[in-house]
Amino acid sequence: MVLMSEENAGYEHLREAIGVMTAWSSSDEAFMSIYYNKLLDDYGPEKAREVVSGLINLCGELLAMRTEEKGVSAEDTLQEIARQIADH
Repeated sequence: MVLMSEENAGYEHLREAIGVMTAWSSSDEAFMSIYYNKLLDDYGPEKAREVVSGLINLCGELLAMRTEEKGVSAEDTLQEIARQIADH
């Protein structure tokens, strides 16, 4: 049995996070439900923290991309999102 290195495990969780966000962005509730249930079947609740870790890393990568492409800091992006949520 080959043990997955921490770096490879991080990439695997990042791939799963991309899958979660792809399901989320599809706006197809059936697809999201199926994907969510697949994650639970594949990982079980005890591994959910690893998928959450992947989501955090994915969000960080997206914030960094926005900073690079638009010149908007991560903090400014997060504050903008927070203001939009507060307005609802």
